[in-house]
Amino acid sequence: MNIDLPILVGELVILRPLNFKNDYIAWFNVEQDERMHTWVGNQKPTSPEEVKKYLYGLYPQYFMIWMIVEKKTGNVIGMMRISHPERKGEKLVAGDSQRLHSNYWRKGYMKESRKLIYDYVFTCLKVDVLYADVWEGNINSSKSLEAAGYQLIDIKSEYFKKYDRMQNKLYYELRAEWWNERK
Repeated sequence: MNIDLPILVGELVILRPLNFKNDYIAWFNVEQDERMHTWVGNQKPTSPEEVKKYLYGLYPQYFMIWMIVEKKTGNVIGMMRISHPERKGEKLVAGDSQRLHSNYWRKGYMKESRKLIYDYVFTCLKVDVLYADVWEGNINSSKSLEAAGYQLIDIKSEYFKKYDRMQNKLYYELRAEWWNERK
């Protein structure tokens, strides 16, 4: 799916499409934040080239990608990813994932980023349902999803490869009608 991604502007952040020539260095710097990697599958990258490989190789096949830029400084502080929408029966669905440097947690940056993205996804792309998942214990992500209107729909015990253990994964959904009722 080829979609020209818009620039989305809020009070705190600017969400702009990934710049394939320049953003891998900025994203490498963001990904040096150890706290950001606690509950995700990957490890902290060791080089900008490693970031370049996945950011420009695999990600665009699966995701529409916006960089979260702090409006005040112009610095990249995170990333919003929405999987390319696909038809599942009568519904158009997509996956939602994001990363934010821990220096910006609980300060409104993700809340505003979610609002901008969800307004776009539900209004312009006409997505019916967004899905997200988090490992149990990732309290910040669970609370952030629930504050945005996501509802827990399932819990499954799965293998967490990074820590070589079985662990519960929480599955959430956010329906367009729920989002629109909250506005």
